[in-house]
Amino acid sequence: EERFGVELFENGACQILSQSAKRFELIVSNNDASRYAECTLEILEGGKVDAFINKTHKLWNRISYACLLQVDSELKLQTPKQQAEHKKYSRQGMIKRVLQERQERATNAAYEIEWANNIYGNHVLTNEKGSKYMVFLRNFEQEIGYSDSPDAQINKLGTTKHIMYAFAEIKTDKALFDRLDKEFPFLEIYCDPLNHYNITWHYPHDLPQNEKALVEQYFGEEKHIAPENLRNFLGFIEAAEENPFIKIRPEVPEKIEDAYETGLLEQLKISFEPNFDKFRIKLFDYQKEGIRFALFRKAAIIADEMGLGKTIQAIGTAVLKKEIFDFKRTLVVCPASLKDQWQNEIESFTNETVQIVSGTPEARIAVYKNPQTFFLIVNYETMLRDQVQIGEMGIDYLIIDEAQRVKNYESKTAESLKKVHQKHALVITGTPIENRLIDLYSIVSLLDPHFFGPLWEFSYQYCLFDTEKHNKINGYYDLQKLNQKLSEIQIRREKRKIIDQLPNLRQIDIPVKLSSLQEQLHAKYLKSVAVITAKKFVTPFDLQKMHLLLTNMRMVSDSSHLVQPETHDSPKLDELKYILLEKLDIAHSNQKIIIFSEWIKMQKLIGKMLRENNISFVELNGNVPVKSRGELIGKFESNRMYKVFLSTEAGGTGLNLQVADTIINFELPRNPTKKNQRIGRIDRLGQRSDNLTIYNLISKNSIEERIANGLLVKQDLFDGALNSSSTTDFVDMSTRGRSDFIEQIRKMSTELPTESKRIAPAEGADSKSNKSYKAFTQASIHFPGTEFETETEAVAEKPVKKRQKVELPEPNQLEAVFSKGIDFITELYKLTTGKELKLDKPKIETDPDTGEITIRVKPSK
Repeated sequence: EERFGVELFENGACQILSQSAKRFELIVSNNDASRYAECTLEILEGGKVDAFINKTHKLWNRISYACLLQVDSELKLQTPKQQAEHKKYSRQGMIKRVLQERQERATNAAYEIEWANNIYGNHVLTNEKGSKYMVFLRNFEQEIGYSDSPDAQINKLGTTKHIMYAFAEIKTDKALFDRLDKEFPFLEIYCDPLNHYNITWHYPHDLPQNEKALVEQYFGEEKHIAPENLRNFLGFIEAAEENPFIKIRPEVPEKIEDAYETGLLEQLKISFEPNFDKFRIKLFDYQKEGIRFALFRKAAIIADEMGLGKTIQAIGTAVLKKEIFDFKRTLVVCPASLKDQWQNEIESFTNETVQIVSGTPEARIAVYKNPQTFFLIVNYETMLRDQVQIGEMGIDYLIIDEAQRVKNYESKTAESLKKVHQKHALVITGTPIENRLIDLYSIVSLLDPHFFGPLWEFSYQYCLFDTEKHNKINGYYDLQKLNQKLSEIQIRREKRKIIDQLPNLRQIDIPVKLSSLQEQLHAKYLKSVAVITAKKFVTPFDLQKMHLLLTNMRMVSDSSHLVQPETHDSPKLDELKYILLEKLDIAHSNQKIIIFSEWIKMQKLIGKMLRENNISFVELNGNVPVKSRGELIGKFESNRMYKVFLSTEAGGTGLNLQVADTIINFELPRNPTKKNQRIGRIDRLGQRSDNLTIYNLISKNSIEERIANGLLVKQDLFDGALNSSSTTDFVDMSTRGRSDFIEQIRKMSTELPTESKRIAPAEGADSKSNKSYKAFTQASIHFPGTEFETETEAVAEKPVKKRQKVELPEPNQLEAVFSKGIDFITELYKLTTGKELKLDKPKIETDPDTGEITIRVKPSK
């Protein structure tokens, strides 16, 4: 009983209806959700708990134990965690820590160094991976120097593990130290990491007269150039260009160029007014504001809430940057599932050229080398694969979509993006990244590695560390200070703050790619549909079978589990999780969301995902008693803990849920009336928000796309043929009588893929008996409570040869076969209509000349 109770709990069978300090009322559904039990747990003195099932006191069993686990889980969610002890570093304390960490790595390293002739020369260090770095030892007392490694350009330490290693080697090898020259070789002009990378000069000996005069002219009595005087330093670079004694590090002219461009952007921000009339759609004021914000910044983040048109703002910014700065190429890096959406929006919004990068390596290289295309779109995987070719292409503007993919600053994808040399860059993300600071650091460092400085500097200013676990972060502080700094580079608008600019009702379609398994199941069902629509005459039974096949196509578009229980492929569920946790950030918002799914099995899968991510929800389906629904709604409306109202079509009518302003349709209903009923749950008098948002998850290249495009909405004939009062014997499928609905299905069966590759059995499974393998040679047609399987291969069209002689089956054999067929039809009729159908014994006649068999059946009295 305990084991079954755990299974019920883990499968999401328990739903809390009401709770108080001493009493919890729950409802428990069994696996197929066809039956349910009401359970009440009462907490007595001393912590003892009594269980009542269907209002009767019971000994503990699987149902009451499952409910106890559910209540325990609920209370744990509500119990605040104890505040952990933490360590807060000072600047010097953090510097001491990171220097010690680098020293440990340098001590354990196995580097090789090719030494220059001068002790201060440019030595070449090779690491364990074969990468080479230049190391320059500037000061032997402080053990600081210069390196061309990426870490040296931002770490603000004046040293690296490579420099530490070189100092250790040269100080322990006396012979090496003695044979190297000790004269400082040049006047060094560099960006000083110990002084915010301000331009600095260094020469430990007396300067020659000409160089001394030049240094005094630009530096005066100081060692550093003040940031406000940077642009005046260009004259020094020009004067030193022909002087071999003066060594100017590459970062110096880059810093001056950046200062000039920053000044130009500030001037343009004041003087230039963007022309938004050139775009094909009218922008909202907040979208214009977002474009203006990004237009005059080298690096920017548009972090608007989901559904506010960040893509349009990014496209508009790129087009206007082309106009102002004469940019030639914009690279969009996005998830693979969004490439088509980006292309469609660019083509709809602008007149610019656009191309998705795909195909063989040769084909992709040809695209990179073609300078005629302004927008290039690549997914993250292609970006990682082609980073060398992209680096050689020359990018003016880099747009990174869904930047959560690179929130790990040490990932290969993040590293590849950092290597892209671009003039300006933009990140668009719907995630409020203020709450995950290391993720935030990673994303900002892609745009401007100097904005936050090195990770250690960012960490000591905002992070609280665990006292025992060295790298664990227990919390954050000074978040207002962080937000103020972040506002220099990021703009974020929430829907509630700009709601007066939005249309009253917005519907946003989110395309989702089917998995390979889903594609194959979908194709098999569609192939069976194609066989039916190819017939000249389609009977009501054909229509019923087609309806079930189409339903299976819709179900498999949600999850393969709905048609093949031993599997669970559901990219939609992954997308829903991403939307809730990342884009809508439901854990940190007060937003109330309704999620509709037509099938209870899918509802249970969604519920499991919500529980695993600590998202409390209310669940409604046809098994919840009508008298309990008011309590569910009350909990959803009044309790801030419940963020999601998870409902089947049972919540499509008769419920008012005005507390929510967002609906997510996990799948689109077949009938548009049902979709309108769903929307009607929130779009009615008493709605607390005037602006409502509907998100539709739509599987690509599936029946759902046809539903979304309105190709399957004319269902009068279809519904009429299934109506219990219909007397139709057959449907004429000749040209004159062809129905719109059948024609639409026929069209769909020719446009969507109906071929699927046979896949191997699951690893370790018997190829002859494995259920997953069997599913691809048979199409499962699901009836409520029953399952029949029909061999799809057997009904495929084949050429029929004319038979010379008719061999008639034995009459008793025919009678037995057709009697079973009548039983099947009566059962089908009952399951479909809920009514009994009584038929007399079939009368069978055969024509010995033609072999034609006639079956006559009439209702019995």
